[in-house]
Amino acid sequence: MEFYKNIIPPQSKVLELGSGTGRLAMPLIRENIDYHGLDISKELCDFSKRILNQIDSKKRIYNEDMRDFHLDNKFDYIFIAFNSFLHILTDEDAIKVFSCVKEHLKDNGKFVLDILVPDPDFLYREEKYRELPVMDFKDSKTGELIEIFETCKYDVDTEVCDLSWDYRYKDNPSYNKVFDYQMRMYYPDTINRLLIDAGLDIEDRFGDYECSRFNESSQLQIYVCK
Repeated sequence: MEFYKNIIPPQSKVLELGSGTGRLAMPLIRENIDYHGLDISKELCDFSKRILNQIDSKKRIYNEDMRDFHLDNKFDYIFIAFNSFLHILTDEDAIKVFSCVKEHLKDNGKFVLDILVPDPDFLYREEKYRELPVMDFKDSKTGELIEIFETCKYDVDTEVCDLSWDYRYKDNPSYNKVFDYQMRMYYPDTINRLLIDAGLDIEDRFGDYECSRFNESSQLQIYVCK
């Protein structure tokens, strides 16, 4: 969070793509930033609107697809945080996203993209290690402990991971809930090419939230483009 507060000046007009529940919205608004959010999920947009209306009913949340949106606004900063972009699964759709970004940036506006660097140890792990514990937490209503286990199947041709999160009640093994989703693993050379193909200029590339220069040991790839 500090990374975004440091990189975006106060008074900036900002659009977050894949804004979800709006967890970045409140801290940015407190920094006197004119925050706008966009997400494909109506449920998440409704949730974030309820939260933001508590402090400012004028804050705008758009229920749109980041691959194809057209707003009557241009922005000083547009950003996609915390791997949200990895739900864009193809080069074609990535170009659509970047083209929409370029359309909505002001003349001196900047685009920030924040994604992980693919980890071969994670993608190519042995079958016996395919299911790994991710986290546990307590059900807010019942107080029961819930454990989450993740499985990953990686397609080397499409560079897409089929992921499952299995939610298990520790004291009730008969109950479980599975959430399936997909994420694309974008290697740095691919992202470089796609950004350039969409007409964006890469101004900076960082390897962490402390703005260290990107290198072969970096676990993150954070791009600042114009």
